[in-house]
Amino acid sequence: MAKPPWTLTGNGYIFVFKFPHAFVEAHGFIPDHLEGKYHGGLGTVMLVDYLTSPVGPYREALFVPGLFNYAGHRLYSITKIFVSSIESVLDGQDNWGIPKELARFNITPVSDAIDRFTMSQDQRVLLDVTLRTRGPQIPLNTRWSPVKPRLIQHFAGRDLITQPAGKGRMSLAHIEDICVNQAGFPDFSDIRPLAGFYAQDFTLKFPIPQLVKDGSAQ
Repeated sequence: MAKPPWTLTGNGYIFVFKFPHAFVEAHGFIPDHLEGKYHGGLGTVMLVDYLTSPVGPYREALFVPGLFNYAGHRLYSITKIFVSSIESVLDGQDNWGIPKELARFNITPVSDAIDRFTMSQDQRVLLDVTLRTRGPQIPLNTRWSPVKPRLIQHFAGRDLITQPAGKGRMSLAHIEDICVNQAGFPDFSDIRPLAGFYAQDFTLKFPIPQLVKDGSAQ
């Protein structure tokens, strides 16, 4: 097992949304411990190709619906996530409580600016997205952000809070075509993103999480 902290590098697409409450409550895969606690705010879908990690390269698709009210705080949570590595599944669950599931991924370059990203599980295609990047690259560092997003996750009777940090270069991105199987992943295909980005050559750090006891992080 690869214990935290982790440092990962890679490339990925980030799409920012304002998901309707009804959509999240019906299709957001909200776990039992967060039922009735959805607040709203900005959410995201991320499609990532990790080139290096403590458990080797792997790919990932995740859904964050927005903020949840938890113990007097407003925190984000990953409610649905698939990865291509069983080591990432097991360590992600144990280290940070992230509810990772195993799937098969394929990223096919269509042209210099277009990729096709597909994800399947048990012979079912769950996600098929064609993505385009455009514009110049600009540097990004979460250290500069006035908002430091924190995740609340639950696993094996533990509530864990984690604050990831990252840096890299970003350009604009948008979705050219999309098909989602809502039985396995939230079907966001009819919701227009507020913004889309392609993060290239990023470094992401996942620290040791804080264990929540009696409503406060330790």
